[in-house]
Amino acid sequence: MTEPKRVLFIRRDNIGDLVCTTPLFAALRARYPKAHIALLANTYCAPIVAGNPDLDRVYIYAKAKHLPPIRRPGAYWARIQLVRELRAAHFDYVVLAAASYYARGLEFARWLPGARVVGFASDSGKRDGIDIALRRDQKPRHEVEDLFRLLEPLGVTGNPPATRVTTEPAYSMPVRSQIQTAFGSIAPLAVHISARHPTNRWHADGYEALIRALTSQGHKILLLWSPGEANDPAHPGDDALAHRITRAVGGDSLLALPTRDLGTLIAALDACRGGIMSDGGAMHVAAALQKPLVCLFGNSDVTRWHPWQCRHIVLQPENRDVGSLPMKQVLEAAETLFAPPAT
Repeated sequence: MTEPKRVLFIRRDNIGDLVCTTPLFAALRARYPKAHIALLANTYCAPIVAGNPDLDRVYIYAKAKHLPPIRRPGAYWARIQLVRELRAAHFDYVVLAAASYYARGLEFARWLPGARVVGFASDSGKRDGIDIALRRDQKPRHEVEDLFRLLEPLGVTGNPPATRVTTEPAYSMPVRSQIQTAFGSIAPLAVHISARHPTNRWHADGYEALIRALTSQGHKILLLWSPGEANDPAHPGDDALAHRITRAVGGDSLLALPTRDLGTLIAALDACRGGIMSDGGAMHVAAALQKPLVCLFGNSDVTRWHPWQCRHIVLQPENRDVGSLPMKQVLEAAETLFAPPAT
């Protein structure tokens, strides 16, 4: 193996996926402190790695589907410019940072002549332009552990470190100011009510009863959600659910904060002392911030997607539908992790 000098990771998909990739940056930096380590990410997820000390450069592009139609032609032109920039960087390794065959990552990797491409072959053995192809197996692993195997060809082995997300002051200062105005010096618990997958969604009655029970014990609650209408095809949101919960609970122990961007979500979770939320991107962000978590899992693989290296309790009903979880069970888990704040 040639010692890597310039390495590009490609991770173009979702928030939780990129969070689970951050241990690779830290481990490669520890092994090769002088290497140039870069990442290709999309605009939506880029705040995950803002300020990450293990990365020398982050290349960012906009997915056309995340833009209004009038801006999409400009996005395609920007992608051409990005490819030119990547070619000029002369990477010696490109790591397709996905735990399976990553065709979309290969779209970019093929434009980088001279770079050795590391990635997983398909289950049928398809490798296309992958120079160093790893084979998947059936061993149950966490996403972080599977991704970490991609570093073996670069001479990095052992146990993956924790995930890492940092908060940008431009977001943290206004968020912490709102929380201090509402609750003084008491750090709240985050209750994040949005979930992309239907089986991960809990119901309004459960949230309302849970928040009433927690506030009666002295907890302060920061209610978080993805803003917007539920029927928005591009970015469905939970304004209606959040407004119902806010009206039903009310009081000075609840602060409602829509997370209109990822930077605000990171800052809000960082300001809390723990959280209650469904499996998803927000859960992985909170885990990377080392927040104790009560996690509601529906029809997803707990072994693969549980919070990585943070204290947590997973609740998954037998029917794999979070909507069937009784409030009492969620409350008992919260009481196990979170003592009432000192007054």
